[in-house]
Amino acid sequence: MFDGGFDLDLEAVKENIAEAEVVTFYFPLLRQTLLIDTRKTDSDGPLVCIVPIARSSTDRFDSLSKLRPAFPRPESITMIPWSRRVDSLRSAGVWDALLLRLRDLGGEESVRDAAACLHDLLKAESQELLHAITGEQYHTVWGPARSSRA
Repeated sequence: MFDGGFDLDLEAVKENIAEAEVVTFYFPLLRQTLLIDTRKTDSDGPLVCIVPIARSSTDRFDSLSKLRPAFPRPESITMIPWSRRVDSLRSAGVWDALLLRLRDLGGEESVRDAAACLHDLLKAESQELLHAITGEQYHTVWGPARSSRA
C-alpha cells in the first residue's frame, strides 16, 4: 500500500503483529504511540496503551522497562510509523490482526484496552484536525491574501 510517500507492506505489518513481543504504532501527527506488549505472566496480562512518541529506540526500551518492571527487556520490538489516518488501521486489516493476537493470548481485558486506545486516538486525531483547520496551535506560513486592487 502506498501512502503519502511511504510504501507500506501490510502483510509484513500483520506478520510482525503476529510474532513480535512488543509492537508500536507511532502517529507523527498526534505525537503519540500505540504500544502493544504481548508478554504476560500469571499475574500480568498483555499491555495495550498510548504513550508519547519516543525520541529513540533506547528511550522506548527505557520507558517500557518503567511500564513493565516485572518483565525483562523484550527479545523483539517492532516500531511502525503510521502516517495514515487512525481509522485506516481498521480499513487496512491491521486492527483485526492486532485483536486476533490479543484474543489468542486470552486477553479479553487487553482487547477492551485496545478498543479504548483506538477511541482515544480517533478523538485525538479529530482534535488535531480541528486545530489545523482553526489555526489553533498552528502557525501559518502565509498571511491573509491581499486584494490586488489598490
